[in-house]
Amino acid sequence: MADTAQFVQETYGEANDYYPDEVPANESRMACLFLLDNSISMYGESIRSLNGGMNRFKVDVCKDEQTRKVLDVAVISFNDKFKIEQDWTGIENMANIDLQASGGTLMTPAIKAGLTKVDERYRYYMRNGAQPYKPWIVMVSDGGENANVNEVSAIIKDMEAQEKLNFISLGVDGYDANILTQLSGSKVIRLVGHDFTSFFDWVAKSFRAVSNKAPGANVPLAPMPPNLQPGYKKSWFDN
Repeated sequence: MADTAQFVQETYGEANDYYPDEVPANESRMACLFLLDNSISMYGESIRSLNGGMNRFKVDVCKDEQTRKVLDVAVISFNDKFKIEQDWTGIENMANIDLQASGGTLMTPAIKAGLTKVDERYRYYMRNGAQPYKPWIVMVSDGGENANVNEVSAIIKDMEAQEKLNFISLGVDGYDANILTQLSGSKVIRLVGHDFTSFFDWVAKSFRAVSNKAPGANVPLAPMPPNLQPGYKKSWFDN
């Protein structure tokens, strides 16, 4: 299996390590990329709640000075194809999210693009002398696909083994637990109902806990609220 850098180059060509923002040397930085399903099955309450949850997430995170200072975000949506809704930026500069639901669910190209962007960002931090926290990818989906996810799941596992990634999947009503478990292992969370508020509140609280410790520290994440349940088998937050 090719390593991540080789995977990036073979899939998308030479990586783009240039970003217009400045990352001061010796400062801690954390990257989180959101992969958001906006296929037609998310139409109605689900997509409205997803948009609202993302926008409240920005407000909540910015209330904590330390988290606001270290957290960079990017957003990729996917249905029949993927779209970069937000390239890397500090959380306070994240644009309003207003996804529209349409099309089918094709997640593999979006995941590949997300892995590429996270790898680029991590290397950008390192090259500029920043102290990176482990990057997160948070995928939200209510479906699955017939495509083979063996290649991307192997890359995810390789990056996680190198402490370069934490890949979390949130399964919405109707999701394919087998596909998400292949991608995230035991880090699959099942959303009960269609209200994303508590999930993004949990993510914000977890980032606050992580950002107030040094990179690499073992930090317990925030407790799960009742409408977030283990998505497949025994979940990581029960360990």
